[in-house]
Amino acid sequence: MMFILRCAAGLALAGLFVAMLGPFQGAEENLGLDDKSAHVIGFFIITACLTLLFPKLGLWRTAFVAIALGAGVEVVQGLTGRSANLYDLLADSIGVALASLTRFVIQRVRPGLVDAG
Repeated sequence: MMFILRCAAGLALAGLFVAMLGPFQGAEENLGLDDKSAHVIGFFIITACLTLLFPKLGLWRTAFVAIALGAGVEVVQGLTGRSANLYDLLADSIGVALASLTRFVIQRVRPGLVDAG
């Protein structure tokens, strides 16, 4: 079961990065989301996927990697003609914080569940 979850997490990560780096600016509106909500949701999912793929990283390192990915995406977007925005990075960080809080609570309620390798 964990193998299937990790494969799904890898596919979700790949899809999100294609959406963030491809020529799809404004596509979130087709889903009824504004840009910042899409960032929060996207980086919640990215952080959850990183947790599944790399459980040994731990809470803080996973959050750091996710925020660093968000910063990297903003830099790449700025270099490729899309808008790079610090408010997008702030929204990314909120998504990371919410996913990290969720992970923290799960670790308290079900120790070992999240970090099971």
